[in-house]
Amino acid sequence: MTRFVTLSAVCVCVFGMVAGKAFGQAAVPQAWQNETYVYAASQMELSKGQAALIQAYATLLQAQAAMVKAQADAQVSLAQARKVHLEGNAVQIDNSLKYAKAYWDRKQARDTYLALQNKPTPSPGESKHPAQQTAAVQVKPQRLTAAELDPVTHTIHWPAVLQGERYAQYRAAIEELFAARQPSDHGAASPFYSEVRKNVEILSSMLREEITRVSPAEYLAGKKFLDGLRNEALYPPQMNNVAMNN
Repeated sequence: MTRFVTLSAVCVCVFGMVAGKAFGQAAVPQAWQNETYVYAASQMELSKGQAALIQAYATLLQAQAAMVKAQADAQVSLAQARKVHLEGNAVQIDNSLKYAKAYWDRKQARDTYLALQNKPTPSPGESKHPAQQTAAVQVKPQRLTAAELDPVTHTIHWPAVLQGERYAQYRAAIEELFAARQPSDHGAASPFYSEVRKNVEILSSMLREEITRVSPAEYLAGKKFLDGLRNEALYPPQMNNVAMNN
């Protein structure tokens, strides 16, 4: 009986040792699995955070790109509006200059025609009818004032629009003609008038080339001056009354 009890006790001890060892071995993998799960979970959360950060950065880049595009579109629209405005102004200026050019061209043709008729304008004492006096004054060719052509020294005072270097050669030619002018140098058939008219027409052509680069007022002032300068060559220097045209 004692032997049986002893044997039973030994068996219980052996079983306990085997069971404890088995339990210990089973507990180690469980703990390792828990740590692996926690690490995997933390990595997953970190990945989610990084993905959210990347998404936010991408959204920011898209917003910046949209803002840049909006600014570019606004600049294009502004440039187009400015272009339309400038084109409208250019057309208006061009029409004004064309009208002015046509007016002065017609006036020049009329003045030349009247000069070639070589019919002096009758004085008020010679005219019997006031209406004829008025008509005679209206068709009188435009001449220079004393401020533009000195009646004593024959010095020509050019308007600003004709003072550029590109006009210097023809200004000098006309100034030389007037400086050396003789009493007989006048009239539509005279060599003096022919030379003055030739140089004036060259200056007029050069001025027309500047029609889009000068103001309408400057163009008209230059054109009027050249017409008057040409007409001065029709009259004798001793009869020049520019001093009274101020």
